[in-house]
Amino acid sequence: MSSLSAVVDQINLNEMRKASSVWHYSQAEELSQAEQAALDRVADQVRGKRILDIGVGGGRTVRPLLSVSHDYVGVDNCEAMIDACNRRYPGVNFQHADARRLTMLADDSVDLAMFSCNGIGMVAHQDRLLIMSEVLRVLKPGGYFLFSTHNQNCPDSTAMFKLPEIELSRNPVRLAFRLARAIRRTPLRVVRRLRMRKHEVRNSEFSMINDACHDYGVMLYYITLNKQRLQLEQMGYSPDAEAFDLDGNSALNDTRHSSIMLVARKPVPDAGVASGRAAH
Repeated sequence: MSSLSAVVDQINLNEMRKASSVWHYSQAEELSQAEQAALDRVADQVRGKRILDIGVGGGRTVRPLLSVSHDYVGVDNCEAMIDACNRRYPGVNFQHADARRLTMLADDSVDLAMFSCNGIGMVAHQDRLLIMSEVLRVLKPGGYFLFSTHNQNCPDSTAMFKLPEIELSRNPVRLAFRLARAIRRTPLRVVRRLRMRKHEVRNSEFSMINDACHDYGVMLYYITLNKQRLQLEQMGYSPDAEAFDLDGNSALNDTRHSSIMLVARKPVPDAGVASGRAAH
């Protein structure tokens, strides 16, 4: 593992293991508009078949995916998140696993893999490629990989330092509490930003950025839609992956939205080629 990979892993896993992060990701149980659009696109093709929920977090995606199929396994690289899922959904199959090494899954054994909430962007570049390769391995021919990614063409990728947002209120006590919380979080943001900016990578292919997410507590991968499609094709996925913006609308060539949801597919071998191989 490269030094940057180890640094990114340590920074992001430390943040995800915090009780506040586990609590945050355990609150919702519905998909975003982009995620729902992507799942709707493939649901009929994978209904009742094997689903792999990567980066399951606190379980936000569990119910929507179980509504498509109960042949389901949810995995996460953070044991605290898996513990939260087991408490929330007893009896559902959750496993502590690294998406770079899905050793418990056989080749060509999964019909749908989903990596939501930009989770694939929480590792360094080479590790991202390892995840894509590993998902491709476990997918059946014609299987789907749904995942979201931060968009390098969005304003967040070049934004200046951001102070904590303050939600206004007519209630003076509530407003005072929110102001105090923002004041308390500001020095934390400053310290983290100064400490982590040295790990950033910015080039024409992708960026690894310490953005405002989690009060500048994580390192996140950004890539444009066109470069992401090319990256998928180079990894062996079918060309021209479908994409959806945050409103759930089809994204054809580009978008300025901060996140993009993609529907990638493992190619189906040509029947003639497959029969020729079988003859040998």
